[in-house]
Amino acid sequence: MSQIERFFTGATVVAASSAATTTPRFPFGRYAGGGILIGNTGGATQINWHAAIGPESLPTPIYSDGAAVTTAVTVGAMPIPDACFGFSHIAPVIVGATSCTITVSVKG
Repeated sequence: MSQIERFFTGATVVAASSAATTTPRFPFGRYAGGGILIGNTGGATQINWHAAIGPESLPTPIYSDGAAVTTAVTVGAMPIPDACFGFSHIAPVIVGATSCTITVSVKG
């Protein structure tokens, strides 16, 4: 097994939500990177990235250079945006649908 492979965590399946208050948060602060796999868009068009202090804390939008950090939603794999680094918990809030199947994979 390669050293990089050893540091990957098991993927966490997240059924994302269109409301920041009900979107599952995943721990991210101690990881060195990560990505998301979208298996089903459910009609979603975008992810608005939010940060939270803890798993039960209210998420707030992440901004970079004055603009909200977003990712276009398509079926496939994409990295978690760099602006998310430094926050202990991340919540991918979807736009354009009420649910979307997202699998999160992080490496430490």
